[in-house]
Amino acid sequence: MSDLQKLRHARLDHSRRNIGQPVAVFLAVLLAYVGTIAAVLASPLPVALVLSLLCGILVVMLFVIGHDACHQSFTSVAWLNHLIGRIAFLPTLHVYSLWDYEHNRRHHRYNNIRTLDYAWIPLSPDEFAARGVFGRAWYRFYRSPLGVPFYYLFELWAQRAIVPRRSLLGTVTWRDVADAAIMWAGVAVWAVVIVAAGNWFGKGAPMSLALGLLIPFLVFSAGLSLAIFLHHTHYTVRWYRTIEEWQHDNGAIHGTVHVEFPWIVRRVILNIMEHTAHHYAPGVPHYRLAAMQEEVAHAGGFKWKWSLRGYIRVCDRCKLFDYDRARWMNFRGETTSLSLRDDTAANDEPRGAPINASA
Repeated sequence: MSDLQKLRHARLDHSRRNIGQPVAVFLAVLLAYVGTIAAVLASPLPVALVLSLLCGILVVMLFVIGHDACHQSFTSVAWLNHLIGRIAFLPTLHVYSLWDYEHNRRHHRYNNIRTLDYAWIPLSPDEFAARGVFGRAWYRFYRSPLGVPFYYLFELWAQRAIVPRRSLLGTVTWRDVADAAIMWAGVAVWAVVIVAAGNWFGKGAPMSLALGLLIPFLVFSAGLSLAIFLHHTHYTVRWYRTIEEWQHDNGAIHGTVHVEFPWIVRRVILNIMEHTAHHYAPGVPHYRLAAMQEEVAHAGGFKWKWSLRGYIRVCDRCKLFDYDRARWMNFRGETTSLSLRDDTAANDEPRGAPINASA
């Protein structure tokens, strides 16, 4: 059996889903989220702030559950996946069908293709130079270690996740409208519950909403922004001009990154960083994804172990992308990777002639 055949066999084997385990995980996380919100509202402000931040992690977990359900990879029952996905997405303030369109139908089909993907697309030197002063400043900020967590909130969530628009969807269906109504009605009801509970414990409406809804959402948004950046940005990972380039290079695998976090972090975030395996086999549920990642690693998927120093290095070297030469650049016009058309990883010391670029 060839390596490709083994990988396909592993994909089928690890795509097996059940009902009991995922439903138990969903209910446990959902109850933990509701219980933590209650504790936030009942606690003195210093304790409430800490619990509110921790609640953001539970929102991340609910999002991963909703993400898997939207892929139909959470349980073995389609209608149950749709139900769980919509409920899990409520604290994340995401419209279920919009995420399905943007993530499943665009990103997974065309990851790292600059005209077809939609998240963390690096500008070319010419594109960066053509932006105005304000546009270049925002781009610089987003590509900095401190700016990465803000990207998703302003560039993706606010523009793509909360209101169905023809400019993005082409045709707005009844499902899009219904899902948007479900999300906004659910959030409104939850906000009323939070305000009422907060009032019971002596907290005003603004403080209750900030602690019980806004801060957990902002923690989630920052975490998701960082995760998506890490999933597809590294000086050994290429971006593509065309589908043909992507197909030739097996971009579903070579355009993704597996960032290895400590074991406890991987379990808490439900293996969302085992991303190479997820792109190769989106039907594999999170509870089998680690095993699938081990299989994909043999097919050339790239991995690096998380560290703050490594993250800063990635931000420093991945500013602009020269699509003609397939290599990363910084804002000084210097190349920071080898040509990624070669099947060789970039060394710690960048090589290649500098390319002039406007900053």
